[in-house]
Amino acid sequence: MTSSMISKPLKGEQKMPPAKKKGKKAAPKKDKSTIDKEAANFIASIRKAGQLGDVTKELEFVSTGSWVLNRLIGDGSHQDKPGGVPKGYVTEIFGDEGCGKTTVALHIAKQAQLAGEKVLYADFEKALRAQRQYVKNLGIDTSPEKFLHVEPDSLEDGAKIIGHSLSHYKPSVIIVDSVAAMLPKSTFEKDADETTQIGLHAKLVGTFLNWICKRLTKANCALVLVNQLRSNIKTSQYDPGPNEMTTGGRALRYYSTIRLHLKNTGKKEQINTQSNITGVSEKKAVNQIVKAIVIKNKIDMPFKSGPIYIAFGQGIDNVLSLVDLAVNRKVIKKSGGWFEWNDPNSDMSFKIQGQYNVKKHLEDHPEILDTIKPYIMPTRDEQELDEIFKTLEAKEKLTDDEVEQLNQIRKLKGMPPVGEEDISEEDQAALNELDELMDS
Repeated sequence: MTSSMISKPLKGEQKMPPAKKKGKKAAPKKDKSTIDKEAANFIASIRKAGQLGDVTKELEFVSTGSWVLNRLIGDGSHQDKPGGVPKGYVTEIFGDEGCGKTTVALHIAKQAQLAGEKVLYADFEKALRAQRQYVKNLGIDTSPEKFLHVEPDSLEDGAKIIGHSLSHYKPSVIIVDSVAAMLPKSTFEKDADETTQIGLHAKLVGTFLNWICKRLTKANCALVLVNQLRSNIKTSQYDPGPNEMTTGGRALRYYSTIRLHLKNTGKKEQINTQSNITGVSEKKAVNQIVKAIVIKNKIDMPFKSGPIYIAFGQGIDNVLSLVDLAVNRKVIKKSGGWFEWNDPNSDMSFKIQGQYNVKKHLEDHPEILDTIKPYIMPTRDEQELDEIFKTLEAKEKLTDDEVEQLNQIRKLKGMPPVGEEDISEEDQAALNELDELMDS
């Protein structure tokens, strides 16, 4: 008897249906009302846990006290409107020594106080007491209720103070001066290895930022990190990397929403004054000119730059900064020592000799200053842009932060993002035909 004969049913016998495979029962389909109810309950649980975000909520800023800096940073509208230090996020201010980093930080503190808010100043360098007269000249109220000045001994101690302050002191601005001085406790141990300590410092700074950033947004507090530049030791003369780098490792650059680079131009204005000792007339430097560049900006257009005039002992001079911008934009014409301006829409004008005489005239006539301001918005620094672009393009490996920065520059230059090749006209035509076939 063959197998085919065995498989055939006998006459009158009914064929048995195949046995159903055992398994899990299919879940009943949910109607739309049930799905919506479950989604609403899920959202409610997220809200109750305090983890519900709101992308429609407008950013709040603390003014930098500088007309130029506020417009370099912007307000997120990409319309050259003034912003400042964004609350809930990290702003890094870095540069060489003596370029005004602490001055800008103190001006931010002053502006927070003018808005009725409190400031925590974490002075890791323990240097602010030496500048107490300068702090007083800036008009900062140094009472602990409004300006809590602390001097942590280590990174760990400072992290605890900063963390507790968000809950108990509730500042609108926390200033760390400086990241380079935020040294771990183990640094002070006798047998500490220098190479290990450098890596540990970067690691702990990254851990601190990861921890604090989750709390800044909820507390609506701005974190301002003052940082220093260090020489970048290269392994080869062909290394395309920068000659200088900030301290704190890559994590700091990643977590920063704003990165403000202050460059000392070496220019100082001098005026003739009579010496108190000799009685002889001599030239005395009264201010320095700093170039400010926003090299990273997650809320508005990056790579804008502008001049900042810092008067010795007095702080940022907004009027001289504006005059410099106006001359560079040819809004105010300069010929020798003469400055000339004519408003095309009114009879306002001036022709004045000497920059400080122009400053006094504008201070006495603020309506002229308000008329000039719309014509002197800071612009992108093309030279700085090209330098950063060349450095990043030459590197074989890029961090996520560097990829983001490079793509920002490529976008400004009309280039595709990293990893996206330019498509030829023939390939694009073939892709278009394929799209038409898929749609038909």
